[in-house]
Formats: sequence, structure tokens, C-alpha cells
Amino acid sequence: MHNLAKIKKQFATVLAVLGGVALVLMVYLLWPGSSPAARQAQEEALKQQEDALKNDVAPLRGIDQKLTQTRVDVQNFYQQKVPSQFSEISQRLEKLVQETGVTTQGIRYGQDRGERAKNDLPDVQRVDIDTTVTGEYSKIARFINALEQDKFVFIIDQINLSSAESGSVVSLQIKFETFLKET
Repeated sequence: MHNLAKIKKQFATVLAVLGGVALVLMVYLLWPGSSPAARQAQEEALKQQEDALKNDVAPLRGIDQKLTQTRVDVQNFYQQKVPSQFSEISQRLEKLVQETGVTTQGIRYGQDRGERAKNDLPDVQRVDIDTTVTGEYSKIARFINALEQDKFVFIIDQINLSSAESGSVVSLQIKFETFLKET
């Protein structure tokens, strides 16, 4: 009988251990993310995240060469599109006035030293220009077009158009800006 009690005790111990193992396996199987489908879904989500990060980083590849090229482009832009002397601006505007056939009642220049100038590019100062040109509507349109397509950078800020009573001659008050290299 003694042997039977011993076997019964060993059987109970083995049964408890197997029950514990079964409980651990059930917890493992029911644990979120432990099933093969959940692991596959998690793996797919990680793959999508990797692809998204690769797409985000793609524009940064070769950034050092792009920055070098941008510096060269900016330097060329300054050399070709930004005059170094005030007289170049006035000569260019007089030439545009003559080429388009409009007349001007004077060109006023001003340099903005206010809040807006603080955010400008280095070694460049903004030049504000205000003038009124008069002529036929088609010539005024050519003047605006020539101003926008000129080799120098002219940025039109404001336009006021008025016509005489005859309607064939119009006056255009125009405010625009350009840039000048600082020396």
C-alpha cells in the first residue's frame, strides 16, 4: 500500500506539472501576436513601415552632391540675375521703357531696411521701385511682360491701371522690387 501511495503521489506531481505546462502553452497560444497569422500581420506592418521610411529618406540620397550643385546654381543666379550697381537697374528699366514704347513720368527707387529686409538672402539688398508708365494698352502689356521676363529679377508687387477718357491711352502705376548685390 505504501507503494501505491507513493505512485499516487508521483502521479499527482506529474499531472500537476503537465497541467502547468498545458496552462503555459494555452497562455502562449492565446497571447496576442503569438499566432502565425498575427506574426505574419506584424511582419507585413513592419515591411510597410520600412518601405515608407525608405520613401521618406529617398530624397536625401546624394544630398551632398545636390547641395554642391545648388551652391553653384545660386552663385550663377547671383552673377546673372542680380546687378552689382544701382546704375545697371536704372539703365535696364530705361531700356525696357524704350523697347516697349511706353513713357514714364519718373522712376522712384527706395531700399527697404525694415522688418522685411531681415529675412532676405545674404549679400543682397532689396530695392523697391515705383513708377507710372503711360501708353496704349498693348504697349503696357508688353512692358509688364518684358519686366517679368527680363534678365534681372523684377518682382511685381502692385499694379493700378487707369485710362484716359478717350480709352486708347492708359496709365499704369506699378510697384515692384529687384535686388542689388551688396559690396
